[in-house]
Parts: sequence; structure tokens; C-alpha cells
Amino acid sequence: MNPLISVRNLKKHFDVGEGMLKAVDGISFDIHEGETFGLVGESGCGKSTAGRTMIRLYEPTEGELLFNGQNVYELSSREMKEVRKNFQMIFQDPYACLNPRMTVEDIVAEPLDIHKICHSKKERRKRVMELLELVGLGKEHAMRFPHEFSGGQRQRVGIARALALNPKFIVCDEPISALDVSIQAQVVNLLKDLQAKLGLTYLFIAHDLSMVRYISDRVAVMYLGHIMELADSEELYNTPLHPYTKALLSAIPIPNPKEQRNRHRIMLEGDVPSPINPPQGCRFVDRCMYATDICRQKTPRLEEVKTGHHVACHLVKEINKEVL
Repeated sequence: MNPLISVRNLKKHFDVGEGMLKAVDGISFDIHEGETFGLVGESGCGKSTAGRTMIRLYEPTEGELLFNGQNVYELSSREMKEVRKNFQMIFQDPYACLNPRMTVEDIVAEPLDIHKICHSKKERRKRVMELLELVGLGKEHAMRFPHEFSGGQRQRVGIARALALNPKFIVCDEPISALDVSIQAQVVNLLKDLQAKLGLTYLFIAHDLSMVRYISDRVAVMYLGHIMELADSEELYNTPLHPYTKALLSAIPIPNPKEQRNRHRIMLEGDVPSPINPPQGCRFVDRCMYATDICRQKTPRLEEVKTGHHVACHLVKEINKEVL
């Protein structure tokens, strides 16, 4: 089955005066229709930039994105407007992404207005009410302003707006990180329900590894603009192969105190290097306990080491002799 989205050697560099900031530096992966693809990593690793570049909120420096076999980076602005109906985004901050001067009805209807979907006010209002009901809000919310809502309700408004044009692909850019923990599960369950009901495909960007495991079918681990590991969700969490993934997963707290006391926490030395001047060879080389000369000289390619399990590490077989 052909993937819905294919990312090929995607790069996004920013000129910051003292050099080029390599936020995303050559990533490739596929996302299949109806799946949730998780993208995880530390703050500043390039996750959000990758998501925004994929749907052309940022213009790419290099690479291509194939949507139904068509490279969207080659499309003119007129052609892109048609394709854009299929690409939507749910933003991280439910406070900043809604216009405080617009009512909820106007916020949700804005995509309908831009693409001239509705031909009358009655049709427009009916569609807005359908969308609000879909995300668990009522018609009594339509004439209120964003400041009258809680964070979770605002994020529901943002989700309703993202669904207005019946998109096929939605980038969820840390959609729960600004919400209370008690509300996070509600929003994630809403996203899962909507996916089942509407056949949506998600790119789910987050740094909460437990939540990513819960919602994602496959997960890619990103570090300093590169993908280090990519596998099915359960496979990645049960059998991490890259030293960086192992360190990340060892930091997840376990609710059982006895297990938590007995587990080994992998502490990484040093800080994340600057994306303006990343290290030669493997991006993780300065913090990796296994690093050798080849790691400093040659950038490892993301290669399949088990069925469906890809790792970018020269020493993956030596490090994981017991499972490979």
C-alpha cells in the first residue's frame, strides 16, 4: 500500500547571522493513511520545525514531500491552496492560536470562509455547530470569545477549526503540553475517537514519551535535526536499540515504587550541541558512551536492522548483541 505522506531528505535551515541553524537536516519517513506517526525528542531537536515545514508553513531548504504521489513543494500558490484543504495543524498553545477578538463561531468558520465552502450564513452556521458537537462543545459556546474558556476547551475549538475542511492529514504540534494533566487524557482520547470516526492521519509531535506510546502506531526519535530511530510504537518502547533512545526511555517514571528503585537510569554527559555548529559524523557522538572514531568521521544512515525497525548508528549490532 502506498503511503499517504512520504518525506524525502527534508531540510530546513535558518540564516541566523552567525551561520546557518540546521533545525531539520535530512530526514526521511513515510506516513500511511489512517495511522498516527509519533515524533519525539528533546526541546529544540527540530520536531515542530519538521511538522511546519512538511505542510509548507515554512518553505523547505531542500527535499520533497509526496502527498498521494505528488511533490507539494513544486506546486504554485494556486495549486497549493487546493492541496492545503487536506493539510491542517493543531497548535501547541491554545491561548495564542485563537484570535481573542473573534467569536468561536467565526474562528471555526474561518477556513470555510477562506476557501468559500459555504454559500449562505445558514449553511455556515450549521457546519460550525456540527464541528463544535464533534469535539464535545455545544451551540451555546458559539457566540463566546476565547478568554471565556478553559485551556482544554480552547484546544477543542482549535481541533474543530482544523477539522472544518475535512482534511486527510493533521499535524498535532504538542497539542497537550500546555494543558493540565487531568485534561491531557481527554484531548488525546478525543483525537483517537475523531481518527476512528473520520479516518484521519496524524503526525503527533511531543516530548511526553508515555503519551506518544499510547496514541502512536509508529514512532521516530529525533535528535539535533536527525532521526536516530524509527519503529512500531511497542517495539521501540520494549526494545530500544539506539543509545539516545535508551537514555530517553530510562527517564520515564514507573508508577511502581519497587520497579522504579531497581531500574537503571542512563545519565547523558554534557549538553545538546548547537544546531548552528553540529558535530561532524553522528550528531549524538559527544554524549554517547559507545562512540568510536567512525562515529566522529561519518554520519550513520537510518537503516533497517530488524523488520520495520530502523536505526542510525554505526555500532548498533555491537551494542545490542543480545537482541540482534
